[in-house]
Amino acid sequence: MESIAEKWRENDIQGERRYGQATGEILLNGKPIDTGQMIRISGFVPQTDLAIESLTVLEHMEFMVCRMKNVACMKMDRRLRANVRRQRIMVLLGELGLGKCGNSKLSSLSGGERKRVTLAVQLLTEPSILFCDEPTTGLDSYGAMTVARTLREVAASGRIVICSVHQPASGLLEIFHEVLLLSSGRVAFQGSSLDATEFFDSLELRCPPTFNSAEFYVSQLSIVRGREAESYQKVNWICDQYQKSKYGQRVSKLIEYSCASTSDNNELPSIFSDVSLTPRNYKKARGFTQLRWLTWRTYVDYKRNSASIFLRFITYMFIGLLIASPYVDVTGKPMNQGSIQNMQGLLYLVVVETVFTFNYAVFYTFPSELPLLLRDIASGLYGPTPYYISKVVVLLPGAIVQPLLYSGFIFSITGLKGGFLGFVYFALPVVICAISASALGCFLSASFQSVDTASLFSVPLDFLGLMFCGIYLHLGHLAPGIAWLKYLSQFYYGLEAVSLTQWLFIDHINCSPDPEEPCISSGMGVLEKYGYLPNHYAMDLIGLMVIYSFSHLAGFLVIRYRSRQEPVY
Repeated sequence: MESIAEKWRENDIQGERRYGQATGEILLNGKPIDTGQMIRISGFVPQTDLAIESLTVLEHMEFMVCRMKNVACMKMDRRLRANVRRQRIMVLLGELGLGKCGNSKLSSLSGGERKRVTLAVQLLTEPSILFCDEPTTGLDSYGAMTVARTLREVAASGRIVICSVHQPASGLLEIFHEVLLLSSGRVAFQGSSLDATEFFDSLELRCPPTFNSAEFYVSQLSIVRGREAESYQKVNWICDQYQKSKYGQRVSKLIEYSCASTSDNNELPSIFSDVSLTPRNYKKARGFTQLRWLTWRTYVDYKRNSASIFLRFITYMFIGLLIASPYVDVTGKPMNQGSIQNMQGLLYLVVVETVFTFNYAVFYTFPSELPLLLRDIASGLYGPTPYYISKVVVLLPGAIVQPLLYSGFIFSITGLKGGFLGFVYFALPVVICAISASALGCFLSASFQSVDTASLFSVPLDFLGLMFCGIYLHLGHLAPGIAWLKYLSQFYYGLEAVSLTQWLFIDHINCSPDPEEPCISSGMGVLEKYGYLPNHYAMDLIGLMVIYSFSHLAGFLVIRYRSRQEPVY
């Protein structure tokens, strides 16, 4: 097991995980290796543990390895049988001391346990090389020692384990087989911790008896602010001395021998001949299997957070009650000129509240999960397509059932016209408004890194949509240059559709006794007043579905773009 005392995250070794420009080659025993091969034979334990924290340890592992018969797995080769994969999980958890944590949520685990769960996930594929980015960060001394001993046991099983560590606890460095000290892009030492002590002693740089040797090495190789020139001179002198020493000469000879011994061989080095399946023969999980398990994971996460979802639903229904209360039996009384404002105000509030509720409810969806998505895609676990579809699949039932109940609640309280068929025609545009609003919310959520930014950007969009809904501007008298903007408004489509379901039933509206007051005598006249067309109901539904489709397509393209362009860690 090898420790690197300065970060190598500038260019993550496993599969070039960090996007951007980089120079140089990635060699394995002196031979170039491509990204696909490197991902297949290696695992990576990140510094930050990324997971859906509402899952239990077993559920998290089963997501990686499937739990159902004849179902392909996410992390392991899909041709392995289900019982073999299940057994592999239990053995791994037992070996890593996690047997009693199987039914514990990830959010309830300690830092050391979380690290070991992350390690267990990477060991599912039995990688020949395991990269660990600061596996002891954030742990106390006991937890750090436990994780380090676990990694040493992994190395003892025949794997290569490479770790970067910062300020390791006292005695931690002695657990590693080899130590690699880096500073200012140069190698300051490579060898055992005992050899490191001897090397620094030979330079008259002796670690005090009560001082942590790792902290001593870091202090000698650090660039001190205000004394940069002196620090660089000292670091370069130590690196030069290392290259001249027997330790540096030994490493140079080993590299030369490795490159020479593989110069005539185009295959992977023989050290990796025990890999169970070659990169060419490895079978990833099918797209449908990825979608199934991503949908399952998203559903479990939603179920574990059902309290917040239920609270949003209760709030939505309570607002529906507030909206409906002033309009009780709005159509039961003889319609007059004042009833026009009442009816249209009710319909406006129904649509606007639905759009706002389902638009803002999904803003948190992608910003919180994007780091996890980037990591899993870089690991080849799944692609952006099944991930995005799984989110749509899980969001869709709530966006249908909730506005359907909401519509029925308001329809019955206010006594709107049409009977059962009228309710169906009334509820349909409300439901489609909800799913189109959630789609637009997904697009905004995918486009920005924070919920606050997405909310801020949505304000002008909502403002434009409300402006062209027909309440504030007469849609029949818009200037030609801006008349097309109404077709971008969910509020316009939704409000026109629900207005048609009610005003077309009203043949007569009483006029005021005062002949001087303007009079709208029928529902058709009301529709004409707001610029709504009586034959546009189907077009309104189609318009909402176009917004739904376009928003989800744009959201998916943004997720795919970000998954390819943004750094993984």
